[in-house]
Amino acid sequence: MRGTGSKRAPHAAAAPHAPAAGQRAAGRAALALVAGVVLLLAVPSCGTGGGGVPTPEFDVLPSLNEIWAPYFPVGNIVSSVNYSWRPARVADLGNQAREELLVRQFSIITAEDEMKPDWLRPQPHTWNAAGADRIMAFAQEHGLRVHGHTLVWHSQTPAWMYADGDRARSAEAIANMQYHIERVMRHFGDAIESWDVLNEVFPSTVGGGVSAGNWRNFLRGYSGWLRAIGSNPNGDCFIWIAFTTARRIADEINPNMVLYYNDYNLDSANKRLAVYYMVREMNERFARENNGRRLIDAIGMQAHYHASGQGSGAAYPWGPTSPGAVGASIQRFASLGLYVSITELDVTIGNVTLSPRMERQQANLYAQLFQVFRDNAGSIRRVSIWGIDDPASWRARGNPLLFGSNLRPKEAFWAAANPDAFRRNANAYLADPKAFIDERFWR
Repeated sequence: MRGTGSKRAPHAAAAPHAPAAGQRAAGRAALALVAGVVLLLAVPSCGTGGGGVPTPEFDVLPSLNEIWAPYFPVGNIVSSVNYSWRPARVADLGNQAREELLVRQFSIITAEDEMKPDWLRPQPHTWNAAGADRIMAFAQEHGLRVHGHTLVWHSQTPAWMYADGDRARSAEAIANMQYHIERVMRHFGDAIESWDVLNEVFPSTVGGGVSAGNWRNFLRGYSGWLRAIGSNPNGDCFIWIAFTTARRIADEINPNMVLYYNDYNLDSANKRLAVYYMVREMNERFARENNGRRLIDAIGMQAHYHASGQGSGAAYPWGPTSPGAVGASIQRFASLGLYVSITELDVTIGNVTLSPRMERQQANLYAQLFQVFRDNAGSIRRVSIWGIDDPASWRARGNPLLFGSNLRPKEAFWAAANPDAFRRNANAYLADPKAFIDERFWR
């Protein structure tokens, strides 16, 4: 499914490394020139997009991907369909404004749902890849890279696939898992550069006392895969089976394909440690059996963060997220010699309404996070945001994204574009865009 004539040059896969000195200098110079403007929040229009909404002139906005290219690519999610259960989540594909924004701002995309198990294979003999194939065609047309999400997960997976969590049917669950991984990976082939092989095996909160010898005690107990197959270090282990199966197929398709473990709340010290020990054990075992090779290449930090805690009545009462804790997690995982990606970034604030004070507070956290990402750029493979605009977000009540209604760029967008200028003097930065941003990023 790989095509030619791409409009963007692909970002070559490589081992984790710091940008070259020249790249870093260029990046610093670019960021020193970046700014945004409240004036642009009323985005000009040039016709209509889907649903009669004015189509913004996205060329009047700087490209986040181009700004951050010396450090890491910036990505987002894509949907091929309208969500009946989430009416504001309209399809990206076929909507001129959304397509233009995606191509202008980002260089790598992830299907929001179309590659998840219950979408591709809702029944044992049903294959539903039409939506995912449309996303792949869109990526090929515009020269966008694609990350696959997700092969094995306890959620959005039909119960038949993990044999209803029945340990007596473990052989059936293993066969189903292996078949699904192979069917999906071979269907998309080397057009997908990386996969979330396994998603969220640990619960939201992990208690204290995690060690190399007991991390299995903290696994998500209600996972159908865990209940059906188990996590025996000397026998069947659903984590080991998932990754070794994906590694075997990846080696046949593209030996440079990057295999991820993906999870949320990894800025939590205890959960960070549980994931660290799990991945270390799996990689050390695989290395012993395969001449030093690595099994798991990368950690995906989902990064569903919070700008403030609003109390128990709020849409998202947790927080605030500590940028320092985020940096500590990146460094901990990188110490294993792994890539780290920020895979599902969004930052909630407020409870439905978004006051100017809240918007500024949210933008400030975005700025701090992008500073952390830049400071750890040698370990980061990509930064992907989980959605374009607040109304379409799965966390819409918390106003978590860079764009608001009618694709209006929020202060968070400008904070992500130049975190240093935003944190130094946000009002000055937002008052005069082109005094802070190189014209090449506006073309």
